[in-house]
Amino acid sequence: MARNINEIKTEIAREFMRNESAAELYGFTPGSEFGDIFGAASVENILLYVWAVCAWSVERLVSRHKAEVTAELEELIAHRPKWYRDKVLRFMAGHELEQDSDTYDTTGMTEGDIAAACVVKHAVAMESKDASLLTIKVAGESGGVRKPITAEQEKQLKAYINEIKDAGVRTALVNMEADTFDCTVDIYYNAMLDPAVVQTACRDVICDYIENLPFNGEYTNMALVDRLQEVEGVKIVELRGSTAQAVNESTTTQINARLTPAAGYFRPGAITVNMKAYDEQG
Repeated sequence: MARNINEIKTEIAREFMRNESAAELYGFTPGSEFGDIFGAASVENILLYVWAVCAWSVERLVSRHKAEVTAELEELIAHRPKWYRDKVLRFMAGHELEQDSDTYDTTGMTEGDIAAACVVKHAVAMESKDASLLTIKVAGESGGVRKPITAEQEKQLKAYINEIKDAGVRTALVNMEADTFDCTVDIYYNAMLDPAVVQTACRDVICDYIENLPFNGEYTNMALVDRLQEVEGVKIVELRGSTAQAVNESTTTQINARLTPAAGYFRPGAITVNMKAYDEQG
């Protein structure tokens, strides 16, 4: 992070006050505070401020030059998956790219206008391990809930990707409804508590975990069990089974320890929570 003027001035002053030659000339003890010896209107204080401004200006220019060089290099070298992800998040439905460019002219648009046009709220780009293919998963959002973008928006997004992608790069766009997550879990609970209350809390925790995974984040049975064990009144959690089904698949997938959703996100399906009083177990 770039230093501000005061930080630079403080550092210069500290080094100045440590200098034995300066201490001998001005008659102060090395290591003294600059402000205790020199007033705000002193020539020394003004000079230090001028030097700090000069140093700050140079640092700002170097930082800007570095950013410009980095941007130029990004345009020249083959782009990584993250670049495609970032570009897809900047896609603006119903708008044209500037001529011979991969950016939009947002002159006259408010921040609200831009946010409304950027319909892709979640995205990830991944290279296939066994094929020369870049898979891009996307999702929009409504009321804080992930959902696919519309068919028309998807059509425009595909055209946008074809326009900005590097030559020779094959892409596959994934824009579909959430994978359905089902599970069956036995909860051994404190018999002094109302099982219905504990059961509701467990259902809420399962739905919260499933719906709030990072986009294209990995689900794990272990993490779900860990979350359930934090519920008040839960003594033992036994996950009987968990499955997922993508909207474009006719069969369910048994989850063996972990799974990344095909759509990039889940929605809760059949959540079965069987309650068993812990103190009644022999």
